[in-house]
Amino acid sequence: MASVTLPERLDTSAAFALKSEIEQAVKNAGGEQVSLDASGVTYLGGLCLQVLLASRCPLVAPSEPVVEAYGLFGVSAYLTEPLAPLKE
Repeated sequence: MASVTLPERLDTSAAFALKSEIEQAVKNAGGEQVSLDASGVTYLGGLCLQVLLASRCPLVAPSEPVVEAYGLFGVSAYLTEPLAPLKE
């Protein structure tokens, strides 16, 4: 399984780069699932949370700030049950 290590701070200014990095990892994975290592994230804003959800990639070892952000936005169920991959 391919993996992307997420940066410490995922705020609005990081959203475009985050989206690009995940898209590139998915493209390079050649159909293999890509996981997102969220263990070092110290801040997760709403826009980056949307990027993470839209990626449909599972999170690995989400940090406490990630767990809190998912709860705050009412999407904590996706921490344990990631969205199914999109079919083309």
